[in-house]
Amino acid sequence: MSSADGVSTPSILVEQNRALWVMPLDAYMVDDQLDHLVDVFTEPCMQEHGFSYQRPAVDVALRSETVTVSGRNLFNVDVATAWGYSGAPDPNDDALRAAQTDSMTWPQEQLDQYADCLQDARESFPAQRINNHVAGLALSPWEGAKRDPDVLEAAGRWVQCMRPLGFTDLPDSPNGDGGTPTSSMVEAYTGQSYSKTFDGAADRQTVEQKAEEIRIATFDAECQESSGYAQALYEAEWARQVSIVRENEPALTSLLDEKAAYEEMADGILRGAGPG
Repeated sequence: MSSADGVSTPSILVEQNRALWVMPLDAYMVDDQLDHLVDVFTEPCMQEHGFSYQRPAVDVALRSETVTVSGRNLFNVDVATAWGYSGAPDPNDDALRAAQTDSMTWPQEQLDQYADCLQDARESFPAQRINNHVAGLALSPWEGAKRDPDVLEAAGRWVQCMRPLGFTDLPDSPNGDGGTPTSSMVEAYTGQSYSKTFDGAADRQTVEQKAEEIRIATFDAECQESSGYAQALYEAEWARQVSIVRENEPALTSLLDEKAAYEEMADGILRGAGPG
């Protein structure tokens, strides 16, 4: 599209929303839940080759309330006070974990056949290819935003805000050098070394440990707010993604058409197939 002075401007298809960390490139991402379409076609492929296999009983209508459609894990004061660093659970976690546990007992022949069936399914459907392409475009804006002068200045204020917690392994910013939670934070609210935890949080926490996680995470999130870090980072990443959309708009417009066709087809098949 063009502005009144004739200068080309990007077509931004989403509105800014920092609470959900909405970004311009989100409009081009396929809902990652729809990638479970490949499971619908992997199941009969495995069975046709003589293996007893049932796809995970995933309900694609359900997702963690703290994970966006584009797969970003949200972190803000509201998330921290409710869930700590761990975020809200994925309603499909039990089904996915059960499938993963079961696959660990498969013989090599079955693992090889599953890999072949999965590859065939992915080649037939473009969700992963589309999302990998868009994620690749989003990488430079994210890395650039973290180094933006306003973001770095706010990060310094965040470090000072965090010092009363008493952790000695604070990074230079919430998203630098591993970010938060740090290993000592994890140990403080799990009672285990970081290497023994899953995604930074122990599978089983006591009530007291979960409360400690929420306390530390809330302190962190409030420091990101009061220092201006969260706002500065959001604005810096948004501006850089706008530039990426401008530079790649013809290709992204074509990708959008492909995404829309895939989502319509995938939604119909998944609704018809139901949970595994």
